[in-house]
Amino acid sequence: MSVRVQVPPWVLYFNYFMIKPSSFMRYFICFLFFLCSFTFSQNCAYDQVVQKKVLQNPDYRIAYKNLYQKVIDLGRSFSQETYYIPVVFHVVYNQDSHNLPDSVLESQIDVLNEDYRRLNENASETRDEFLEFAGDPNIEFFLANVDPNGNSTNGIVRKYTERTEFLMFEDIFSNEITLDEVKFSATDGSDAWDTNKYLNIWICNIGVLDVLGLELGQVYGYAYPPTNVDVALATLGNVIVPDWPIDMLSNDEDVQGVVLHYTAVGRNNPVADEDGMTENNMGRAAVHEVAHYLGLRHIWGDALAFFGDDGCSVDDGIEDTPNASDQAGYVCDLNKNTCSGDDFGQTEEDLPDMVENFMDYSPGSCQNLFTNGQINIMRTILEVSRPGLINNTPSLNIFEVSAHEFGAIIQKIDLLGRVKNDTKGFCIELYDNGLAKKTYSIQ
Repeated sequence: MSVRVQVPPWVLYFNYFMIKPSSFMRYFICFLFFLCSFTFSQNCAYDQVVQKKVLQNPDYRIAYKNLYQKVIDLGRSFSQETYYIPVVFHVVYNQDSHNLPDSVLESQIDVLNEDYRRLNENASETRDEFLEFAGDPNIEFFLANVDPNGNSTNGIVRKYTERTEFLMFEDIFSNEITLDEVKFSATDGSDAWDTNKYLNIWICNIGVLDVLGLELGQVYGYAYPPTNVDVALATLGNVIVPDWPIDMLSNDEDVQGVVLHYTAVGRNNPVADEDGMTENNMGRAAVHEVAHYLGLRHIWGDALAFFGDDGCSVDDGIEDTPNASDQAGYVCDLNKNTCSGDDFGQTEEDLPDMVENFMDYSPGSCQNLFTNGQINIMRTILEVSRPGLINNTPSLNIFEVSAHEFGAIIQKIDLLGRVKNDTKGFCIELYDNGLAKKTYSIQ
């Protein structure tokens, strides 16, 4: 995820004890600028989390850069079949307004399915110069119908919390992301379902970012890229993608997923206007955050223009997204063209900023496309790093889930302990992890 500000504010959250003396003034100046710029900005928290996580897990920096390069080098995903991803919503609420009805969550699934299949109503508004790059990710989402224990479910967990809000950071000078507490019942949140098998989406009241009593803006969500990349990294070279903000990683599988502010969910949300941000009422915060979860970075490359970075020379690593010196700032300016030399299209003319891309900070009504390059990244990340999420149909098989929990069957016996070779009637299944299960089959 990202913060929708002119200058990504993650630098504010470096632990000040870890900043070199020569760098202190740089961050102090950014802090002052941030106070001015953030007051009129609304956020996705990808950028802050990025810098927090590198302090916690510095060994992951090169690893994730290499993974991103590997995905690019692999080229277009070989499989073009539809991938179905099971979703579990954790609605963690303190007030009735936080406890969103099922209809809003179902609406969010509809938005994801439309945007990740290019069936969105405003797909027809993609500008002509970008039509050749726009594609169908062929990814669909469904509410999980089976829980990790093999029981039927509607894919929605509701958990009352005594906490009135969950803060992104309790201490801006710490590298701890305290919003992760919404993911654990021990901290009055809701425990994740198996993050290798389910896309967990937590919905809660995310507290406004606050520094020394000054409110800076509302965080709408954040997500973690994958952690289970060891196998994928085994054959990688040393080439890395420069400037990729890869530090938003965690080696804790229990925190994998997406967190959303309750006002930004769905397009029929009865409390959507409580945040005063009408540009974010179409359910596309989730579209943006799920794309981060599937490996995408911001389309403008996250350059720090305030510090003199040339945003036009910082890229998102994807060939079919034009460079941009900055994010769109929640303005759908179709005349915006902040970089030159993006003449890779069929017209060979310089392309404008792609403000309608889901990975920019544009109004929801403006966003309408993923590019084929972005689609390649997401599908390959699914195949390489999140394969357990992939299903061939929009439904989970209760027997497959149960088998995953119990392990591999090593023997079947009857009530008297005799080996049983047929599947009819009563039997006890013995598993390689020491568990046993009684079954009765009628044929």
